[in-house]
Amino acid sequence: MEPASRRSSVFRRGARLALCLLLTAPWMSAHAQTSRLRVAGANASNEVKLRTPSEDFRHVLRVDLLSTVATDGGVSVDEEVPGGVTVLVDPLQSQDGVQVPLTATVSGAADGGATASLTARQPLHVEVSGKLPVVGDYTGQVVLIHAGGRETTALTVTRVQAAPTLQFVAASPAVASSGWGWHSVDATVRLPFKETAGVAGFLSAPRLLNLQRKAPDLGTALVQPDFEGADFAVEGVLADGGVQDMGSLQGRIPVGAHGSGALVLKLRGLDGPGEYTGTVRVAVPAGVPVEQSFTVWVRSPWTWGALLIALGALSSYAVRLYTQRIRPRAQRLQRALGLRRRLQALMSGQDKDAQEVGRAVRAQVDTLVSEIRKPVRGIRVGDAELAAVEPRLRLYEAWCDASKKLRALPEAVRPPQASKLLDEVEDALRGPDTSTEQLDARLKSVRELDVVGLASAGLKAQLEDMTRQARALVKQRGEDDSLGFRLTYELLPLLDTVGDKLDRSDVGTARHQLELARRSYFDILCEELSTAVAAVHPPRGFDAEEWRELTTDVKERLRQARALADASVDDAFRLYQGAHAVYVRRLVKELRGEVERAREEASTDAQLATLDAVSAKLGEAHKALASEAPHEAALRYDEARIAFARYQQPFRAATGVVMEALVDGGEGTSPPVASPGAPTGGSLPSLPEAPAGLPALADFEGIPLPSPRHMWMVELGLLLLLTGVAVALGLQLLNVFSPTWGGFGAGMTAFLWGFGLHQVGNATFEGLAGLLTRVEKPGAPGS
Repeated sequence: MEPASRRSSVFRRGARLALCLLLTAPWMSAHAQTSRLRVAGANASNEVKLRTPSEDFRHVLRVDLLSTVATDGGVSVDEEVPGGVTVLVDPLQSQDGVQVPLTATVSGAADGGATASLTARQPLHVEVSGKLPVVGDYTGQVVLIHAGGRETTALTVTRVQAAPTLQFVAASPAVASSGWGWHSVDATVRLPFKETAGVAGFLSAPRLLNLQRKAPDLGTALVQPDFEGADFAVEGVLADGGVQDMGSLQGRIPVGAHGSGALVLKLRGLDGPGEYTGTVRVAVPAGVPVEQSFTVWVRSPWTWGALLIALGALSSYAVRLYTQRIRPRAQRLQRALGLRRRLQALMSGQDKDAQEVGRAVRAQVDTLVSEIRKPVRGIRVGDAELAAVEPRLRLYEAWCDASKKLRALPEAVRPPQASKLLDEVEDALRGPDTSTEQLDARLKSVRELDVVGLASAGLKAQLEDMTRQARALVKQRGEDDSLGFRLTYELLPLLDTVGDKLDRSDVGTARHQLELARRSYFDILCEELSTAVAAVHPPRGFDAEEWRELTTDVKERLRQARALADASVDDAFRLYQGAHAVYVRRLVKELRGEVERAREEASTDAQLATLDAVSAKLGEAHKALASEAPHEAALRYDEARIAFARYQQPFRAATGVVMEALVDGGEGTSPPVASPGAPTGGSLPSLPEAPAGLPALADFEGIPLPSPRHMWMVELGLLLLLTGVAVALGLQLLNVFSPTWGGFGAGMTAFLWGFGLHQVGNATFEGLAGLLTRVEKPGAPGS
């Protein structure tokens, strides 16, 4: 059963397929025949689309007869469509339903009809024309009627608005310069354009789409620059052909049919040299906006590069001049001036003979300083000349110390060999031609003198002086007085111990004991003066305010002296002497005022004679103060004070001590007889102060050094030559004429080029002064 049913089903399917083929065969044959006609320009959907910008529409359609392929593989060409082809064009219909009639004219038709012959070799042309009232799409049909049937092709005509079309012409990069100032840069770009649609009209205002900068210091990197703004103008679109800004054109660009012009873009406030690239965009009434890129090269003037290169060369010349000429001479001059100040410090405090020798040595140093300051000869003064002064100063210092110790001894006990050696050293110091070896030999001889004997003699002289002063004060004041008591039982036993040590030639211990004695002597004198100024009642001639002012000043000086005593007894003793001198001087001054007032009231010759004697004593006190002997001034003041007190109180005895007289506050107090202040003590010799530090280089008096005329011309010519070479090479090798040259990096490169080239080029050229240093022996003394 199954095979039979299967065969029946297959039979039924085959019958159905045969029936379908029989039914569709006539239609396929007719379609194959009619599809041989085709309207040129039709798309796959058999539709022809046309565009027109104007109201009057006119277009020519071409109808082609396609060739057919024969069954045997050959090409069968029909000579002509039987009966010809009739072309009918339906009216066009707009989007709002309005019909627009079209006129169709068939070429080759008899008597203006619509039928014409059509062959494969000769197509059929149909001219279609009409008026399209408004902008929009219009649809219709082209009907082709022939013996084989009827064919229809859709026709769509679009009327577009008439608008100009813009096309930019390629423009070269614009170039701008930053100028000499530090202000921002303005650049102008000219972009020419032309209208290509043949339609006059207006274009929208242009816009700057973007702007980028390639800075010289950043390589190929692009950054967004800072700029103030961009202004557009139009050139050549008006009748006068001038430049019109967009404001005057109300934001629209007028263009004529097939006209031309140029957009002028002004970029304001660009932030430096480099390559700027950007894009300008202009919107057209119909179509895609038109964009045009542009390039602007901003550069610094090449004169900036030349100036920086020259500045680098000049800086190199200044550095070389400083390092080779000014600085060495300034250092030598500093050393020479430092040696002169050191010599001046050594001369201070010396006696007349030592200062005369010092002036002779100073004249030699001044001659050396004068040679250093000379423009040409100063170069020949080397370190050897300055080094020769050092042993001379050391010898002078040792000579002064030995001479001072020798002159401090009595003439009868001065060693003759020491005197002879010091005379020879003096002659060596005065002679400018003494060699360094001779100076060193003399210095060694001076240092090998009997230092112990001279020191012992000096200590004995100081001991005798201090002992003599102490015993004189004890004799004057008496042992019952506080000052005399301390001197007798505190200072004098210590001085006796120093004498015993000196007798045993124990100079070190004796010197230590003498220092203790000097300190004890200083403390005693300070305490005595402190007691005098601690009185509550002011002395005669003072009011309370004056007395407080004087005592405050003296107490402050004593405080400073005591604070300095631990570091230097000599300095502390000088401060004490100053305080004591101020105290005594003020006492003398005030007492003189009292005497002058008493002189005005005196009525007898005896009173005037007494006052004259008091004034004479005060005058002697002033002379003692002027000769730096406050102790003698105190004694004379004591005598004048007692005499004046007796003059004022003739019926009372003048008893008491001077310290009580100094603090006498009113009438009826007995005048004292003791000294008004502490004695000054012995003078303590001290070493000269250390020389001050060297001055700064700015104190060099020879800057700028005067130069002779010929040397000035040679140096200037050499500098101009090297600077010109550096500038000429730098302008070419550094590409300074590049349209994007500029920026900090390029400026530094130009400066360093000039600096380095001058350093290298000037390595073998040291000017006239360098030539002299090569010809003459370095360090040779100038004539």
